[in-house]
Amino acid sequence: MGLTRWQDAARLSALTLGMVLVLVLPAPLLAQLPPPPPANLPDPLVFAGSNDYPPFQWLDENGTPQGFVVDLQNAIARQHGLQARHRLMEWDEAVEAVESGDADVVALFVSEDREARFSFTSPVYYVAHAIYAASPETVQRDHEDLAGMRVAVLNSGYAQNRLIESQPGVELVPAGDIRAALLAVAEGRADIAVVAGHTARHVISEDSLDIQQVSPPFWPRPYAFAVRQGRDDLHAWLEEQVSLQQATGTYFQIHANWLSELEWRPIDWRDHLRTVVWIALTLLVLAGLSYAWLWSLRRQVTHKTAQLSRELESRRLLQQELQYRVEYDTLTGLPNRDAFISKLDELIKASPGWSPTIALIQLDNLEQLITGFSHSVALELQKAFGSLLEAQEAQLVGHFGSGLFAMAARNPLEGNRVVERLTEPLKLGSVDLDPMFVVGVVNEAALQTGEGADEVIRRGVLAVSVARELHRRWVIYSPDLEPDVEDLLLLQDFHRHGTRDMFLEYQPKVDLASGRIQQAEALIRWRHPTLGLIPPGRFVPMLEHAGLTHWITRWVIEESSAMLQRTGLGDSGFCISVNLSPQDLMEPELIDFILQSVAQSRSPCSLWFEITETGLIHDPVRMRETLTHLHDAGARFSVDDFGTGYASLSYMSEFPVDEVKIDRSFVGAMLANERHFMIVRSTIALAHELGLPVTAEGVEDKATLEALAAMNCDTVQGFFFSRPLEEASLLSFLDTTLDDKLSGIAQRQASARPRDG
Repeated sequence: MGLTRWQDAARLSALTLGMVLVLVLPAPLLAQLPPPPPANLPDPLVFAGSNDYPPFQWLDENGTPQGFVVDLQNAIARQHGLQARHRLMEWDEAVEAVESGDADVVALFVSEDREARFSFTSPVYYVAHAIYAASPETVQRDHEDLAGMRVAVLNSGYAQNRLIESQPGVELVPAGDIRAALLAVAEGRADIAVVAGHTARHVISEDSLDIQQVSPPFWPRPYAFAVRQGRDDLHAWLEEQVSLQQATGTYFQIHANWLSELEWRPIDWRDHLRTVVWIALTLLVLAGLSYAWLWSLRRQVTHKTAQLSRELESRRLLQQELQYRVEYDTLTGLPNRDAFISKLDELIKASPGWSPTIALIQLDNLEQLITGFSHSVALELQKAFGSLLEAQEAQLVGHFGSGLFAMAARNPLEGNRVVERLTEPLKLGSVDLDPMFVVGVVNEAALQTGEGADEVIRRGVLAVSVARELHRRWVIYSPDLEPDVEDLLLLQDFHRHGTRDMFLEYQPKVDLASGRIQQAEALIRWRHPTLGLIPPGRFVPMLEHAGLTHWITRWVIEESSAMLQRTGLGDSGFCISVNLSPQDLMEPELIDFILQSVAQSRSPCSLWFEITETGLIHDPVRMRETLTHLHDAGARFSVDDFGTGYASLSYMSEFPVDEVKIDRSFVGAMLANERHFMIVRSTIALAHELGLPVTAEGVEDKATLEALAAMNCDTVQGFFFSRPLEEASLLSFLDTTLDDKLSGIAQRQASARPRDG
């Protein structure tokens, strides 16, 4: 594809003019960041094509793929981190490679018969065919009437398929590429060649063939990328890339690079004249621009001096602005977190042996202000509150963002004094608003020598967090607020291993009327690999605080259901009760799992659920709706630890409960405490009037058991009968008799009274 000297001159002139215009009119540089490719794309992406189809694709003298289409394919792969592999070969072999799956993509003309075998993208170019012959006299007919002629065509090409379909009387001379088709005409083996015009013109010029185009262009066809039918993911991705290349300008840049080749034709005298005129115009433009440049140079020198001074001043002001934004909160004008800590460190270093008193103040009603008024009102409140803090006797005030303020003072601060001084209405326009806030105070007595400002702030934030959690206006930091290291380890291990080291024990419940054990309460245990057996009273509240109890509750239900099925106890009507927390009943996924477990249980009472009295009065409306929904589906509920809260049995009757469990704190001391005795007896009597059976927890001696029996208590559980047992021990215990422990129970009198303390 060599260029003539005239072409070189023309390009040199264009380049020279372009450089001048670039100096005068600089263009912006656009950077594009393409999205990542889907993970299921082949890598490398294999493109098949013709080895002799210039200017679209061909192999140069070194065997390197070249061409307009090759550049498009490389751009698609490169900008998505994929490797493009070009396999250029005889045309019919290229088409067959894609059909057989040896290659992924091929660029070819779109036609109806090909659409049955390939999926095409949007066109990337349009190409027309033409008739080529030794002289115009060879063809005196239209391209639609070539019957009786020997026509050279590209094997498996569009022209071959079109002529076979529309003109069966044509004698086709298939060729491996367009060069071979044109040589067939030059050597007399074919009368004419019907091939793509772009490539034919290049080949005729390169090989100096005595052949010419003897017809206008016809059959303009879209030229597009194609994949084998069925590869929908690859086709959709290619379609997106074609659109993306056009949207980002990549396609047009590549097209511009190949424009001279795509619109190439042999040079004639008009081209030479055009080149001479272009060079002359270039020289004239250069001369004019040089004159204009010399004329304006003096003015530019004058302006440059003034402009440089203005830019230096602007840069100084900009640096000041940037430094201010780095160190100060733009809303309140107070130092931000980093600047506050830096300034506080300076104060600490300037006064050896002294530690400041810090107050962290968190505005608590910003969300309500945003929803009730507007976002701008919330911003104005923060600004006004910052001004209020600056008016206090403090050495340093800062705003860390989102309504969290900090104040440093030399003297110890009392939380109530801070609250009193800051609790005053703030006037925001026509509205007076009371700021709602919590305070965390870190007095210097809580600090040790050498501790920096970062540690002071951390402790203040911890105190604020505790104050919010306890619903208090202020909290003074003390080491007792720090989280237990072992608790953090346990929480970390639970996140890593879940219930791997947990197991269940079962506390039997004895029916006093029959002396049988038909129920047991599932109790979770944690045997940590390094810390040993962890008490439930330690890890359950920790998991509740972290919002993770629904995971262990689900596991307890799964294990209990599996035990009932594994041992066959579920078929005999044995019941397992599982504890639920208020958090559990707020988890929609756990509610669905409970419904599923109840539906799959073999007995209507296989699974019972225990919820504490205080749990029922936590969001009572929602709790009542949830329990009713579960109860209607077959779940049964016990009120656990009754008597420890503030709810009455009449209030409990508004909930779908099936049993009342009296807390062990009343049962264990009932014989030594008149008040506890009366509470237990009245609870049993009132529960029976409401039709609810009663279980007494914490029975540890026979005297207590006899007193409960005299009160007509239904079931009991406690260490008097058994400690919590693992599965195997529970099964053995169910086979034993309790006659020795239950002897004489029926003969106890209902008049049993507490013994003197």
